[in-house]
Amino acid sequence: MTSQTARTLGASLRYEFRMQVRKRSVWIVPALTVVLFLLIGGSLLRDLFDPNERKGQPAEARTAVVGLAVQVHALLSIGFGCLLADRLIRDDRLRVAPILDATPARPGARLVGKYLGAGAATAVPILVVYFGFAAAYAVHTDAPQALGWALATCAVVIVPGLLFVAAFALTLPLVMPAPLFRVIFVGYWLWGNVVVPDMMPTLARTLVHPLGGYPLDALLDFHGIDGDDTWAGPVPGATLNFLRPAPTPTTAWLSIAVLLVVAAAALAGGHAVRARRA
Repeated sequence: MTSQTARTLGASLRYEFRMQVRKRSVWIVPALTVVLFLLIGGSLLRDLFDPNERKGQPAEARTAVVGLAVQVHALLSIGFGCLLADRLIRDDRLRVAPILDATPARPGARLVGKYLGAGAATAVPILVVYFGFAAAYAVHTDAPQALGWALATCAVVIVPGLLFVAAFALTLPLVMPAPLFRVIFVGYWLWGNVVVPDMMPTLARTLVHPLGGYPLDALLDFHGIDGDDTWAGPVPGATLNFLRPAPTPTTAWLSIAVLLVVAAAALAGGHAVRARRA
């Protein structure tokens, strides 16, 4: 990476982050989502502050904060993807894309800066919610190790999943209207993460699972709050089992790598579409 490319990427990242993090919708959407979820279900707090838990047990702290991550990630990533759907196409709508393309700044570096900056800003409320609940749990149960598990879970589950979602949320609206993308994305998120694999073909429990099934299973040893859930691996009679190897630390890291490679491919495709239009 040349110094000019690095400067372009850094400047784009900083500008996009500052602009996106100040948007009211970036904070209002996740806040309303959490409030609605707590009013309807309440399982987030019930699982986290179970009075029957024994204080200070590392395994219980791990189970609590990893389970919290699954719920926060599954719930708030929907709004995350929808909020990012207009970030790239807005340059065209405001007719500033030709002006930016005429500058010496490399378009690819600007795209990556926009991707990382806008994605990081949109993820800030999600991380505030997650680490806020994790810190409350650590204080409530006198289990400071919960914060360590929260950081590890964020690194191997939440961050790769959000990077995957952000890449498609930025680039797919280049080839379809943003409202249509949002509808398709919500349907995909439910289909790819909620549907049971033996009921219909789905990406759930595969290597291409943005909820991080393989890291949850093989790296964090998480099997649900009650210990009965399976997050990765083959399902008897299900289609796409070739994408469901047995969960091991190797396949867990492979799953993370697959998500990042697919995200990079989506960005490359978006860059090619922009270059062809230019």
